[in-house]
Amino acid sequence: MAPSTAPPELDAVLGLAEELLDAAYEPALWPAALARLASDLGCERALLLRAEGVRRVVLATSDLDPGEVRRLAGRRADPEVEQRLVLPPRHREVGLGVDPALRLLLDRAELEPAATERLRRVGPLVAKAWRLTDTLAASRRHQSWNPVVLDRLATGVLVLDAAGRVLQANGAARRQLGTQGELAIERGQLRAAAIGFQRSLAELLARAARFEGRGVATESVLLPREAPWGPLEMLIVASPRFADADPTAVAVALLFDPRREEENPAVVLARRHHLSFEETQVVSLLLRGRDIPEIAAALDVPGEAVAACLRNLYEQVGTTRQVELVKLLLARAAPA
Repeated sequence: MAPSTAPPELDAVLGLAEELLDAAYEPALWPAALARLASDLGCERALLLRAEGVRRVVLATSDLDPGEVRRLAGRRADPEVEQRLVLPPRHREVGLGVDPALRLLLDRAELEPAATERLRRVGPLVAKAWRLTDTLAASRRHQSWNPVVLDRLATGVLVLDAAGRVLQANGAARRQLGTQGELAIERGQLRAAAIGFQRSLAELLARAARFEGRGVATESVLLPREAPWGPLEMLIVASPRFADADPTAVAVALLFDPRREEENPAVVLARRHHLSFEETQVVSLLLRGRDIPEIAAALDVPGEAVAACLRNLYEQVGTTRQVELVKLLLARAAPA
């Protein structure tokens, strides 16, 4: 590549603009982009904030774990993923021009004149890049309920409301329900043949509807089938956090033959994200709502090994939370 002939100031702005464009499409690159901006301004640390009145929420920082940015992008008013901030002393908060809600917090109270001018030029680029990140991330999450996407999955998917009404059912779920007699969709509702099974399903959905943001309920059931088929597994994950894709959704039921890898949700996620065998085992247990001690006991490994595996998963997949794993499964239903 030929050496740049642009003036140093323009070269610096163009270099930062290139990093911001990359970060707009891949949220994990925001810390590197903000670290470069902080260095260009003569600071050690820069934080991107969303300002709502007197409230400040951290969106990305120059030293934040890249996986954290993936969780923050595209979210609204989710206390589990927002970090509220009390502004430290000797820091300076500056606006970014095009969006009054987006601010930068710098660890220097005063900037050199050249740095102030550079910030005036690049501030709007920072705001526009984050808005693009935010929009794309929110769009990806909302794709999870696209029927065309769901129908590409070999895993059966049923999206349920608190009353057990089926909001969506993909073709795989309807085919699998037709091979057994324990569950059926009747007049738009999921019905169990056994009274006890119906009661436990209703209690699970009702509990999910009462959760306040963070709660998750899980149930795994084997549905017997006549020969030559083996039993189906139905994994129900219930949480109000599914409502960010459909306001009335409280649960997703996954139907699959455990012997068929192309239907197994853990295997689908593992292939999509190139996970190891050990990581696939952890994902399988995470989907069933197990925590670190339970996973360690089930796999007969130290808890520290599970924690290390989760950190690696976080880097590769962007989450280690059960609900988010289900959303990832449904959001990009590429062939396994």
